[in-house]
Amino acid sequence: MSRPAQISFTRLEEIAGGAHVVTDAAQIAAREVCGARPAAIVRPADAAQIAEILRFAAENKLAVIPTGGGTKLGIGAPPARYDIALDLSRMNRVLAYDPQDLTLGVEPGVRIEDLLRTLTEKKQFLPLAVPFSDRATIGGIVAANSSSPLRHAYGAVRDFCLGMEFVTGAGAQAKSGGRVVKNVTGYDLHKLLIGSLGTLAVITRINFRTFPMPAAQGMFTASFSSAEAAFDFCRVVAHSVLTPQMVEIADPGVARLLFSGPPSVRMEPQTWCVLLAAAGQPAVVERHARELGRLASAATAEEFVSLNDTEALSVFTRIREFPKLILEAEPAAAIFRISAVPGAMAPLLGTLRALAAQNGLDFAALARASGILYAAFLPGEGSAKPSAPLAVAIPEVFRACGVPEVRASAMLEWCPAEIKTSPDVVWGAPRPDFALMGRVKHSFDPQNILAPGRFAEGI
Repeated sequence: MSRPAQISFTRLEEIAGGAHVVTDAAQIAAREVCGARPAAIVRPADAAQIAEILRFAAENKLAVIPTGGGTKLGIGAPPARYDIALDLSRMNRVLAYDPQDLTLGVEPGVRIEDLLRTLTEKKQFLPLAVPFSDRATIGGIVAANSSSPLRHAYGAVRDFCLGMEFVTGAGAQAKSGGRVVKNVTGYDLHKLLIGSLGTLAVITRINFRTFPMPAAQGMFTASFSSAEAAFDFCRVVAHSVLTPQMVEIADPGVARLLFSGPPSVRMEPQTWCVLLAAAGQPAVVERHARELGRLASAATAEEFVSLNDTEALSVFTRIREFPKLILEAEPAAAIFRISAVPGAMAPLLGTLRALAAQNGLDFAALARASGILYAAFLPGEGSAKPSAPLAVAIPEVFRACGVPEVRASAMLEWCPAEIKTSPDVVWGAPRPDFALMGRVKHSFDPQNILAPGRFAEGI
């Protein structure tokens, strides 16, 4: 990988302080992105320092990748260049929190686990139940648009993100949106940063709407003999008066993973499972228990179980950590995150399962009834070269998602670095909207210094 002959560490030390410019080999290795390592890690204290660093990088054509807990560095295509890891861990403050107005402003380096603990003290929460929750930071969660099982009731990040402050690739400080629910009119430019993987700007502040902690919660599971029956049940629930907090569909293999101990759960599913959660006043949760049981029975569910609090926490934690659990079990796995209309999910799952079998791969799937599908392809036992069948299957998955009757949008969220030979491997073949994305990138980052090459079509 090409790199300027010498980086002026002196200038970086003047900006951030000598103690906050790191060249230690072990720490550099921890900031590796798809095999590429930076020359230095810089830890700014505030937005002003970030602006100075980015102006310096632009002047010297140095590539910068923002980092936090490091849990999302494996997402995206390999960087075209990588000179500076911009570590935002020092920017870890809660800047404003008004429990009465249900508004919150935080810096990007705040760990989600710490933030949820703070909100719990005021009986509030953010619906960001995301994987790697012990290390994930708010900035990384937003930049990767991490999916939460709670999106069924609360929406995705963009639905409760009120505004942001950020620094563009030109070193200009900017802001979009506001700090309260009622904002002035205008373009919500900050929503472009959600899911951009740090390619447009460096986020320095994020404002959220918070939510009251429900008085009671409950989790239920219904098992079915086929994917079609499970998704049909989800459609029945969607057309009922019930408003579940979460609706997830697990294939038989994932269901066994979710219900494995400890602690043990009172069922060992061998079939498709629909997992639902309800929240609100106790009477609301009780009604969900009655009505869901009735609907499951009418849908000829093989089993319907109401989980106790310990079981529910165990299962919910495994749902939240699904990608992490898959990668811990098989580091060579390829995990797609696919957006699809609910009606297309069952047939798409059948197609993907067939593709896996044709290429000698194991398959695991967890779907969100709101329109998100995690599809994991795992090398079979004893595979001498696990990446070879994955490399064949990956483009076939994109083709399966692109057929007219499906029209799903896919990205390869996790896979071994050696498979990522081009951005097409991660994002699929070029689409008409990629050109527009390129123009947006140039407007935010004219010198192409922010995470170059990480996004679609090498953006």
